[in-house]
Amino acid sequence: MSIFINGGCTSAGSKMSAQQPDSTKNLLEKFLSSKSLAHSTVAIKIIDLQSNEVLVSHNESLTVVPASVQKIFITAAALETFTPYHTFSTILSYSGEIDKGDVLHGDLYIIGGGDPTFGSPYFGDNYGNVINRLSDATKAAGIKKINGNIIGDASIFGEPNIPGTWIWEDIGNYFGAIPSGLNIYDNSYEIAFRSKKKPGTPTTILRITPEITGLAFENHVISAKDNRDNAWIFGSYLDNKRVITGAIPAGKENFIIKGAIPDPAKLVTEQLAEKLKTNGIAITGNTHSSFSASSKIQKRTLLEIKSPNLADIINKTNSKSVNLYADVLLMHLAATAGKPSLTEGGKILKSFWKDKGMHSEGIFLMDGSGSSRSNGVTADQIVFVLKYMNDSHYSEIFQESLATAGVSGTLRNFGKGSSLESNFYAKSGSMARIQSYAGYLTVASGKKLAIALIINNFDDEPATIKNQIKNFLIEVYQHL
Repeated sequence: MSIFINGGCTSAGSKMSAQQPDSTKNLLEKFLSSKSLAHSTVAIKIIDLQSNEVLVSHNESLTVVPASVQKIFITAAALETFTPYHTFSTILSYSGEIDKGDVLHGDLYIIGGGDPTFGSPYFGDNYGNVINRLSDATKAAGIKKINGNIIGDASIFGEPNIPGTWIWEDIGNYFGAIPSGLNIYDNSYEIAFRSKKKPGTPTTILRITPEITGLAFENHVISAKDNRDNAWIFGSYLDNKRVITGAIPAGKENFIIKGAIPDPAKLVTEQLAEKLKTNGIAITGNTHSSFSASSKIQKRTLLEIKSPNLADIINKTNSKSVNLYADVLLMHLAATAGKPSLTEGGKILKSFWKDKGMHSEGIFLMDGSGSSRSNGVTADQIVFVLKYMNDSHYSEIFQESLATAGVSGTLRNFGKGSSLESNFYAKSGSMARIQSYAGYLTVASGKKLAIALIINNFDDEPATIKNQIKNFLIEVYQHL
């Protein structure tokens, strides 16, 4: 059975297969006839992965904003380029000499290798406490005093940069964290608030975790009846001034929101310096980040901390939709061509998929995460990636990195208790007026399908749109 609909979101201009059963004849038309989609752009493509037959197709060549579905382009490319067992290293080293009095006459370096997960709570079993490990290695080298600086070398990617198309509303929040050559704690910090019971009253900031030297807040957050986090942090990377606006639920004693660390590399140096002082190691110099390569300076290595395998990193990138990981992986892809920036990385990523046989017209990749609303892809291109990875040596790793409907990741509540549960593996995406899904669905007939479904500019609550998509996919499960 094949369904093709051309034109807008309604059924006008539709063309149906004569073999289509009556029970499924209006499958797509019913979905597109929703009032919520009357003014939206909907792009859909569904294929049978075994026969490569196109089963459902609507606006499949139209460029749409994918939101986080964009992550499949970089995670798939990273698997193919670096292999699943690739790791990233963070190095502790020193310059100069250690004299007989155990004084280091030189600098202590933490050299970032672009590990996106360094110190991440997602990988606590892999890292332990990274600051303690750095401190212990310094102490084990016999250093009792540092007559020099502690430097966070983030030069592998150079000066921090983000696309100009990222919106100001995002950048100060955890999901807008900059990709750095030396990352820490997913480049995010927590702000704990206390809110009064009366809506509309000012809130109080209780603490910042981890503490960040010099970070200053102008707090305009008020309490509200709404039981959601509606607070927004405004501020740029490498800048310590933050303005917080919006509202949090009333009557909370410890309400947490998360922001983006302005300079992750500098925070590593500050935390290490504090730990060393606690352990009795004096430091005469200062702490700072550096984006210029220190490779010409002779150094001796004290410790190498390796990341989890790339397969594990990609699993979290897709299943938990971690923007930072996707963007750091794109920086690595760009660095292979000597152009470590997200914008250049997007061009290299486009070329990567073009070389694999994907039609590259109408694709615009501004980052790895899908954060920019200037990103644009087609349902055709999404399905190409899904098909390519289904045929890849790494197909199982890639599919397992996707969230599972009703079970895990960003889809843990999607389709729970329905026929989609444990049968739909997908990357979801959402932004204001955007909802998207890309993944694999094993249907009742036993066929394995690749699905791309993107909606731009819907006119309803996101929960309503998600429910409509869920119902459409249930019908796909039952009838295709």
